[in-house]
Amino acid sequence: MGHKYSPNWRTVLRWALVFAVIVLAAQAGRLLHLQIKNRSNVQAARVRKPIPYTTTLRETVHGPDGTTTQGPEYTYSVRSDGSTLLRWVNKGTQRILNYSSGLQVDTNDETLTKSSINRPNESPAERQRDPDSKCLNSMAGKPMTSPPDEVFLGEEETIAGYRTAKITNGSITSWHALDYGCALVKERWEFSGTEVSEKELVALVAGEPDSGLFDVAAHYREVPPSERILGSKKECAGCNEHSQIVLKKLDEVYQRLKAKQQ
Repeated sequence: MGHKYSPNWRTVLRWALVFAVIVLAAQAGRLLHLQIKNRSNVQAARVRKPIPYTTTLRETVHGPDGTTTQGPEYTYSVRSDGSTLLRWVNKGTQRILNYSSGLQVDTNDETLTKSSINRPNESPAERQRDPDSKCLNSMAGKPMTSPPDEVFLGEEETIAGYRTAKITNGSITSWHALDYGCALVKERWEFSGTEVSEKELVALVAGEPDSGLFDVAAHYREVPPSERILGSKKECAGCNEHSQIVLKKLDEVYQRLKAKQQ
């Protein structure tokens, strides 16, 4: 297999956008669900204490011509109060911060912009996987996906020396460290028969994360999601029609929820 020492940044940026849109679309779906949920019908759930950790993975994109391109670096953190972080770094840094208070802040640390919303009805325990469920359920005792379409494929002990739960969800296969709060230590995405993304572990640190990961400076400017992701001109060479539709829906959800909270 050949190796490209000069990264194809168009490909990397396109994959980074795909990842961002998928994550943010899931966030939008959760926000919409919270708006229509009848609190009186919420089922009581077993809630367990969060397990703090920080894990960092680096992505490699395997192209259809057999070449490899270095992708973004991802960091996932959980604090003991239930706050969570997802950060990806690739010619800039973006973060999704879910605080235990119910505040969600998504940032673009290159353009110093943020999109924030309050989601007080969601339990922090719903955002972390429970090792006792082989990482299929959250600490609140509910499936991590809705509908529950993840499948446990068994345990493996060969991933960076960690005992892991191997889980599949369609084209995505992930490995989670069972003794470290289900921290993600490997992931493989198959977007087509010829193009694959693999995330490999860089570091896994147990215990309370660096507080700086969760800090957002006061001078960050509040903007809708599409502007935060694409910039004020909203230019995206890697966007397709589906990406544009998702970004538009994200903006609509954001504006609707912001208006209700004023």
